[in-house]
Amino acid sequence: MVITLISNIVIILTLLLGFCLSIEHDLTIIVPAGRRECFNQHIREGQTFDFEFQVIEGGDMDINFILRTPSNRAMATEARKQEGIYTYDTKETGEYLFCFDNSFSRMSEKIVYFDIELDYDDQDEEVNSPAWFDVAGTLQEYDISIDEIQTSLDIVKEHLRKAQQHQRMWRNIEFRDRYVAERNYERVAFWSILTCVVMITTFIVQVFMIRSLFSGTGKVRT
Repeated sequence: MVITLISNIVIILTLLLGFCLSIEHDLTIIVPAGRRECFNQHIREGQTFDFEFQVIEGGDMDINFILRTPSNRAMATEARKQEGIYTYDTKETGEYLFCFDNSFSRMSEKIVYFDIELDYDDQDEEVNSPAWFDVAGTLQEYDISIDEIQTSLDIVKEHLRKAQQHQRMWRNIEFRDRYVAERNYERVAFWSILTCVVMITTFIVQVFMIRSLFSGTGKVRT
């Protein structure tokens, strides 16, 4: 009996984990100076999606961002932001537009990391009517509630999603800080070398000028 109970619980947990999974896409792009880059994502009505972006290299590490619905309504508009995190419940089905605008910058291209995560709990009948409903009746004698397991898994999923989100954020911050440190090192090295060259050149010029004062060829008559 105990083995059967454990087997049934494992089966249900496995199916429920597959039931509450989400689709996740992430990408790192280059937005040239004076340009705008846009991306489309088909999202169904009633879905929840999480979106985040972060500028990890280039210029002042800021960019304009806009998110539009299929009816061209602006869901989010940000000006010269370094990063952003958004969560929305969609009201329309269609192509959602995500745009990164670097048109205000005339010299610096930007490297942008972004990530979109879609819940697909309501996408099709197979997901809405999983096979584990047939197993639920066998667990009644053990007083195990499928809804309680589903709720617990949803909480675990949300905590894992937030942990992944923070990990990505800190990874990108580390990359950005390393980029700034490397650029500062290059600037310090350049100006240090230039200062040394100027000092050596000044020293050589002074030596030749002093020697020229005492190397006169004229003779003094007594």
